[in-house]
Amino acid sequence: MEPANKIAVLIKKLSLEIDKLSNPILEQHDLTNSQFKILKFLLVNSSSHVRQVDIERNFSMTNPTVTGLVKTLERKGLIERRTNPDDNRSKLLCLSEKAIEMKELLFRLGDELEENLTGVLNENEKRELMRLLKKLLKH
Repeated sequence: MEPANKIAVLIKKLSLEIDKLSNPILEQHDLTNSQFKILKFLLVNSSSHVRQVDIERNFSMTNPTVTGLVKTLERKGLIERRTNPDDNRSKLLCLSEKAIEMKELLFRLGDELEENLTGVLNENEKRELMRLLKKLLKH
């Protein structure tokens, strides 16, 4: 099988295509794809305590990468670090009031990006793709 027909190569190409589609949309809101993912993660998990290590694990990112992203989001006034009430040695990541006010925008952007990516698929194909990707990630 030639490299262009390998699943791993196609997934990588798709990942690059996602960045290409999403970056211009997110740049209008002074966000990168990685910053956007962290904000959405914090929005979806706002009822639980989120630590930096949770973001590292969820997105398979290194500690230095997440540290840089968190610092940038703090400078932009979108997230805050708070002392973890369960462990004074660790910090929790929380959305700032500014980010909470952007909640509807962030969800709308997420829907728009998803539609740009999967608009050529019907609902059954989307469900099947989701099922197969989850299966690959579990393995």
